[in-house]
Amino acid sequence: MTKTVVLSHGDLDGITSGAIALIKYPGSEFYFTRPSQIHQDLSRTAKDRPSIVHISDIAINTAKFAQLIQALDSFPKSTIIQWTDHHPLTPKHRRELSSRVELMHEVGPCAAELVYRKFEANLPEHALRLALYGAIGDFCDDTPFAKVHFDDIDKRTTYLEAGILVQALQEIDYRRESKDLVYQLSLGIKPSSMNDMVDLAMKATRIEHEVFRYVQGNAKKLGELGYILDMPVYGYRGKSAKFSAYVTNSMIGISARTSDDGIDMSLRRRGVNIDLNKALTTVLSDFEGASGGGHPAAAGGNLETNQFPKFLQSLSDYAAKY
Repeated sequence: MTKTVVLSHGDLDGITSGAIALIKYPGSEFYFTRPSQIHQDLSRTAKDRPSIVHISDIAINTAKFAQLIQALDSFPKSTIIQWTDHHPLTPKHRRELSSRVELMHEVGPCAAELVYRKFEANLPEHALRLALYGAIGDFCDDTPFAKVHFDDIDKRTTYLEAGILVQALQEIDYRRESKDLVYQLSLGIKPSSMNDMVDLAMKATRIEHEVFRYVQGNAKKLGELGYILDMPVYGYRGKSAKFSAYVTNSMIGISARTSDDGIDMSLRRRGVNIDLNKALTTVLSDFEGASGGGHPAAAGGNLETNQFPKFLQSLSDYAAKY
């Protein structure tokens, strides 16, 4: 019987919130998951009858919500399930989750901050640094919590450490090397002390400059959308989405990649208060099999390749209202 299982997302906020949970529950098994597969991962986890399951930084995939509830209901009643997240929740989703898990949810702070606040009384000092790294990585560094704790340290050094992680994550293997990174961070090892992370961060920064130049020369514009499709460099999706908005002087930037499974895309907003989570949820509801969501300022989604031109036009029409 596995005592505790920690599940989290693979970006910096997910990695740092997962690492804080590992500090709270030493010896736990750790796995990456994502909104589109959390129901499958929980169903597998339930078979081991763990005593505690901690989940962080996982948004609700509306299309998979019924399957998620079914997975949660498959756990023994003795299993404590803790769900900590900062993505927008509908009243229905909040109600259904709250009846099955210990839900800590707040829009504004990052998940790492929320996990830290949840377990603060039992955490060492380096867990606070992890919370601040997550805040920086998820653009949640202006919360009251972050401001108070940035006043206690030289925040320039904290931004350097977080920046190393942000950049290095563009270049490391999602499943293997990222998982090792979570365990190292939980032990209090600083990113600047990880030679491989520093080298990868420098490599990623050089590539990022090339990505910007490529987007500058190849991004297309449709209404208030700037978009780039199938960059020759894999990854850098969020960054290239931001670059696409900037170089086309658009409100929304999109970076998309085609595969056998369809189109996978990241969206970022620029200079406007349009809620991308709401926009995607609304627009994608007209596309069969499509799914997406995230935050007001950053979101992602997927749909069939042949639906992409129509999606662009629909999102452009939606954005024109702003």
